[in-house]
Amino acid sequence: MTRFISFAFKSLLRKLHNAEHADFYASGIIKHLIAIMPSLPTASGIFATLRTTYQKEDELFKQSQAAPQTKDMVALHEKRISLFTFFWNSVNMAKFFDNAAKAAAGESLQFLHNIYKDMSLANYTDANGLMTNFLEDCDKPQWKPFIETLELTQLIGMAKAANEAFIDLFRERSFDKAQAADMGTLYVARNNVDEVFDAFVEAVSAAWTANEFGPKDPAVRAALIEVRERISGAVSDAELVLARRGRHKIKSDDKTDDATQTPDTTNPAPPPGDNQNPDTMNPSVNPPTQQPGGGPHVLDPNEHPPAGE
Repeated sequence: MTRFISFAFKSLLRKLHNAEHADFYASGIIKHLIAIMPSLPTASGIFATLRTTYQKEDELFKQSQAAPQTKDMVALHEKRISLFTFFWNSVNMAKFFDNAAKAAAGESLQFLHNIYKDMSLANYTDANGLMTNFLEDCDKPQWKPFIETLELTQLIGMAKAANEAFIDLFRERSFDKAQAADMGTLYVARNNVDEVFDAFVEAVSAAWTANEFGPKDPAVRAALIEVRERISGAVSDAELVLARRGRHKIKSDDKTDDATQTPDTTNPAPPPGDNQNPDTMNPSVNPPTQQPGGGPHVLDPNEHPPAGE
């Protein structure tokens, strides 16, 4: 008897980028199978485990892309740097004033400017320290009178507010990233999801065999066929993604981000229409194989090692 579902899942899924891997499960598998699984009690338990396991990957994936506060952090950083720049532009303009006191105040503040002139080039962490020190210096007796003479006290107050807001958000994001680290790496989460998916496919294949050699319930058969076609469609979509951008080989111990992956052109995806399988509507599925002895044959994901491995 032919296999009910037969794919080299691990080989395919390892080649997907993080976003593609997440989309394979969220849009290709879970979204379409939620409504079907209640009619398949023997496979619904492992499907629930798949959803729970994927939720961890999804959370880590979102945190790996950017913390939800990042956009606000960028705006606050730009604001405090803009206020800092505007402050020094105003100080530099003081030399053109006819007011001798203001011209002298601007000249005196140039020493302070030399200390913090590279503020706009600093990273977030360094800028936090530099900006905080700068604002504290502005309140010191040797500099504060000059700032008051140039009527820039209010501007310094605005910079303080923006800096404090940024640091609060920066600490909050750092805490979120620490939590993400505690949850484990995205690399490990991806592997966990793939392992549960293998078990789910085996459960679906077992349910098909049990029904065909037992009650032959037409409703169960129809539900299982729909599950098969949904999985086939998701796999076909993933193969198309890989074919469009070129295969990417991910080493088993590779824990870097997608930008470090290198193309692997030794095993390109087959063109659409090849390897037609009369037992499925998916044109990219391998031809059915026969099990010796003529008995039922369920999926064994280890029977199809990835090419080159």
